[in-house]
Amino acid sequence: MFTMITQASNLSSADKTSIVLRYANKLGFSSEANIILKALRLVRDKGVAVSHVIAELLLCKYLMEKGYECEIEYTHNNVKCDVYARKRSIDECIEILYYAVPLDNIENWTNYIVLTHLRKAMQILKSSIYFVSFAYPVGLIPLIPPTFFEIISGDRLAKVLASYGLHEPEVLERVKDTPIIHHIYVFDLSKAKVCKISYEEAKMLILLYNSLTDP
Repeated sequence: MFTMITQASNLSSADKTSIVLRYANKLGFSSEANIILKALRLVRDKGVAVSHVIAELLLCKYLMEKGYECEIEYTHNNVKCDVYARKRSIDECIEILYYAVPLDNIENWTNYIVLTHLRKAMQILKSSIYFVSFAYPVGLIPLIPPTFFEIISGDRLAKVLASYGLHEPEVLERVKDTPIIHHIYVFDLSKAKVCKISYEEAKMLILLYNSLTDP
């Protein structure tokens, strides 16, 4: 879980929980709902950033309206999901990214972020969760190898991972005849809006961005 540093870090615990409650009310959640009580504990007792928690609630609201049951900060088969969603036999693990990079990796910014995506995707694949998903605040570009948005064989995945110094033999056996990442989400906290982007659209976005930044 990666969070951005905001001025909210200077707020008291009471102020932070008040922000979460106001946002939950904006989304139509009851203040007594289990998911809201958990969100408050995350902010008050665990120190999770307010921006991260309200993003989790926004994604849950979006998915609940589409018939999914949702949990936040939920562990399934040893993998931690910022948002875990299930609809009948289909489940999904969503990782929310704000791109905070430790200072000792600041000169290797892009590679650090790509590795963050790859390691999380491999964790989710090992768990046998159906959909591997990422979510970003509006304005951030997904830094994911474009091959992850294509139908990929175990051999091809092994080569992609190896190029980043990763070796995951257990994962290769779980690769299905579908893209590893089927879709991503972009959310706007100010507008309380979520947009689901297909893997074809996400791949085009990443290729365009790469063409602007690659030599």
